[in-house]
Amino acid sequence: MKEDDPPLKCLTAFDATVRRESMTAAARELGTTQPAISQRIRQLEDALGLPLFDRTQRRPRLTADGRSYHEEIAGALRRIQGATRRLRARASARSRELSIAVHFGFAHLWLLPRLPRLEAAFPGTEFEVLPVDQLWGEEVTGADLTVRFGRFAESGLNERPLIAESVYPVCSPAFAATHGIEGELDSAAIARLPLLHMDDRDPRWLDWPRWCELAGLSAPPRAARFHYNNYPLLLNAAIEGKGVALGWHGLIGSLLEEGTLVALSPVVERTGQGYLLGTPHEDSAVIAPIVDWFVRECGELA
Repeated sequence: MKEDDPPLKCLTAFDATVRRESMTAAARELGTTQPAISQRIRQLEDALGLPLFDRTQRRPRLTADGRSYHEEIAGALRRIQGATRRLRARASARSRELSIAVHFGFAHLWLLPRLPRLEAAFPGTEFEVLPVDQLWGEEVTGADLTVRFGRFAESGLNERPLIAESVYPVCSPAFAATHGIEGELDSAAIARLPLLHMDDRDPRWLDWPRWCELAGLSAPPRAARFHYNNYPLLLNAAIEGKGVALGWHGLIGSLLEEGTLVALSPVVERTGQGYLLGTPHEDSAVIAPIVDWFVRECGELA
């Protein structure tokens, strides 16, 4: 009949007892109890068929067999423990890869400028940013995090609001000076100024006519409008002084701080919608702190 090798926990209990010269001290080292250490040593002695300690004394002492056995196994146990520590260190140092699918404008204006800060907050994690126009399809299916624009009331179970929608006109300082713009725009200013906006293909986003309606202003003439197919291009045109754009709070903060754009009024707020952060791994110990990081960063914008 084949004889099984002694369990590793019995060997480590024996080794710790010999080194610490006490089962109680061995129990503290291994995070267990003295009776558990005693039981493991007895299990080891039963497996070997020989006593390892002389228990006739008040304080158990190693037998000759116990001493020679420890001398032979101690080096092997040290090598096992060292190999385990080294492998765990390599595992913890190995980078985790995490993908974030996010709308094009949010990716370029909010996330990419903060990416160094995100990476510093989570060393050992490699972030792959996937700028997309629509958050569906094969390119997004496997993403660990998604940031989309939509109604908060229609959010999924694993989505959290990040930034409520707040929209106001913006232009370059030089454009404002040239056209005598200061503070609040009225219907007359809207009618005479060149306006920049996105293509009218996504009803979720405010365009100039809808923004003017919510702001209580007259709709602008269509002939005065220019169209761009993505938001960063539109803002670049505003920075170059080509006209007035609508600015979404949370996305254009750095441009306002740098002074490349100036904010005008009035401000239109739609608190029931904005950017939402979602993940299929809400309970993940890796993902949850990253979700909290996004929420804190966006909270600073409020």
